[in-house]
Amino acid sequence: MPLTIHGLNAGVIRHDNDFAALALKIKHEANNDSLLFLPLLPLKDLLLCLEYHLPVKSVPDDAGSTLHSNAPALVEDELRNADVRLRVEGVTLLDDTGNSLTIAFTLNTGETLTLNIADTQIPALVKLIIHAMNNAGLRALVESVSSVLDFLPLYDVDSRDNAQLEYDAYQHPEWKYRLFTHHLVVIYQYKNTAGELHTSGSVIKTRSPSASQETQGIVKRLLRFSNRLRKLDHTPCKVFVRTLAAGNKVTLTQAQCLHAVHNLRLHVEKSAA
Repeated sequence: MPLTIHGLNAGVIRHDNDFAALALKIKHEANNDSLLFLPLLPLKDLLLCLEYHLPVKSVPDDAGSTLHSNAPALVEDELRNADVRLRVEGVTLLDDTGNSLTIAFTLNTGETLTLNIADTQIPALVKLIIHAMNNAGLRALVESVSSVLDFLPLYDVDSRDNAQLEYDAYQHPEWKYRLFTHHLVVIYQYKNTAGELHTSGSVIKTRSPSASQETQGIVKRLLRFSNRLRKLDHTPCKVFVRTLAAGNKVTLTQAQCLHAVHNLRLHVEKSAA
């Protein structure tokens, strides 16, 4: 049965001045606490789960006040001598159909701690994590993580002169695909140093349609995230975005995604001719 949250506390462990893990201490009920150490990737996955359920409008923070007043003590020795057995190796969203999230944390030992987080508790948990990171001088890391929570990369593509596509594919656990509703294909058209037109592209999942302001921000941030597309960051580009499919239950094959990149590329090149 999932454990519930009655109080929260957080701290940060740094190694040689770099982020090592977020320590999250959870009070479940009287004399029953859990301590988790989340390295960067599991922390990103936790924030991805939480960000999806953050309320669009601000709500009274009664739950946050309760969590704060019941915060368990997090002592320096727990951070200095962090128990590797409590290190989180993976985060899985098990259920988000009601007014709460059920999340499984897989520990270094292979054991699993399953936690139920009420929707009303999510803003306080996110605020606590950000506050702990900022207090540790990690504001830039927080901003970097926050910038990749509203899209899911599927394929990054370079188009070659012989019409062949070179691509990188990203594999994700099934629960991540459920959090996003729109498959989008993106084409970046740019000139190389010789003044010749070239194109690169991407297929992503978002919660926003192709013409939205949110998507405009995503396609810019995507260049910083992608190893293949990073060469275009700060390079003048014309950007073209199309919706391939909508619905979080829609699944597209690799062939469908790459074919969509190829077709949009041809359309862009034909329009520019």
